[in-house]
Amino acid sequence: MSFNYSSIIDESLSPDDPLFWSRPTPITCNPIRIVGIFLCVASLVGIVCNGALLYSFIRYKQLRSPSNIFVMFIAGIGFFASCTILPLTGTSSIYCQWLYQRAGCQFSALIAFLYGCSSSYLLCGVSLSRCYIIVRPFKAKDVTTRKCVIISVVAIFIAFIWTILPLVGWNEYTMEGARTSCCINWYDRRLSYVSYLFFLFIVVYLIPLIILITTNTITLQGLKRMHKKIESGIQTALNARRIAMERRIVKSIIITTCGFIFTWTPYAITFFVSAFRGKDYALPPLTTFLCACFAKTSVIWIPILYISTSTQYSFHFINQQSFEQNVSADRANTVVVNGPRLSRKINGLPAKDGANDD
Repeated sequence: MSFNYSSIIDESLSPDDPLFWSRPTPITCNPIRIVGIFLCVASLVGIVCNGALLYSFIRYKQLRSPSNIFVMFIAGIGFFASCTILPLTGTSSIYCQWLYQRAGCQFSALIAFLYGCSSSYLLCGVSLSRCYIIVRPFKAKDVTTRKCVIISVVAIFIAFIWTILPLVGWNEYTMEGARTSCCINWYDRRLSYVSYLFFLFIVVYLIPLIILITTNTITLQGLKRMHKKIESGIQTALNARRIAMERRIVKSIIITTCGFIFTWTPYAITFFVSAFRGKDYALPPLTTFLCACFAKTSVIWIPILYISTSTQYSFHFINQQSFEQNVSADRANTVVVNGPRLSRKINGLPAKDGANDD
């Protein structure tokens, strides 16, 4: 199924003209509004989930393990994205036209792609760190929190470079076919525009996908071999309990990674197909709009999947909460027990135990 974008693209209007950014959507408004309401709700969910995850990492030092540093940075960028791209696209979709002019469009698209690029690289960092620890357990101390912080900052900086390239002339940020969300220009057939699409597909999607599949496969196979050796009575670098814990952590990483791939793959395929077909025979605007919005909702799926599958997160968070509640209860009981003694001392009477009051 294809769509001729020439029928809805008004080439007489320049992006410098304010009317270019205020045109209504060319497709039926009702499904666009429904998606807009969903995006506004997703924005609130993303703020709560990413905020809770980020707060937990900052509040509880036990959670700031080297591998979790990458997840912490994903949560931080996801929190910012939930406060920006989802409300901008959601409110514009409810009104069936883009509401924030050119600057808002460029800002929204830049943050969306910064989150997508950063998340793919940071998830690679998580998988590579766990793979290194399993493959070389005697050198696990080489994977430190400080190194992971540096790698995360470098990964985000590289992603930022890729996302500002459209602002300096390699492709551009513009409205999508539905005219209620923004992304890079994927329907222009000029060489500089098509080459950027291929560049993004390879560097931001294909290479990270290969790294994620390869490292997680090696990690699972390494854990499986260690488990078999233990069952055979052969001593390994990790004991059975540690292997079981590492397996749960790796499964959590894999599930979170699959959620990211599942949300961004339809959009990546849309880019790849559009790079070949151009505006005359591209995918329908509603299809590309739904793929774009589905990709943007990864800001809520990643923290939800991590929180629900990470036993390490649940263990530390729940036990810390229980510990604090027990400490508060002990303090309250101490106040209640020592209250009568303190009263007697203030009144000049000898302190007595509760058992001797009778």
